[in-house]
Amino acid sequence: MSNIVELRNGTVKRTIFYEVSDAQNIAIWGGESPSEALKWYRESPLDSKIWVSEWLTDEEDAREMMPPIELTPLVLSTIANCMERWRN
Repeated sequence: MSNIVELRNGTVKRTIFYEVSDAQNIAIWGGESPSEALKWYRESPLDSKIWVSEWLTDEEDAREMMPPIELTPLVLSTIANCMERWRN
């Protein structure tokens, strides 16, 4: 899947943005790397959250394409599943 969308007035980049926030939803870290998001999440205080959103960006502007989706339950269940597999 391509991250570039061609529009009549130029090229717009599709960006998947990850964010780690504290329990009050104040951003601790944000960026495009899922592995960095997981690293920051692991090092964050308890009750932190991890989010993903999609943006279209060009040289001058960025537009959010969907509201952020909280990934915390998915991340935690994946970690728990992996730990269970490693024990067996």
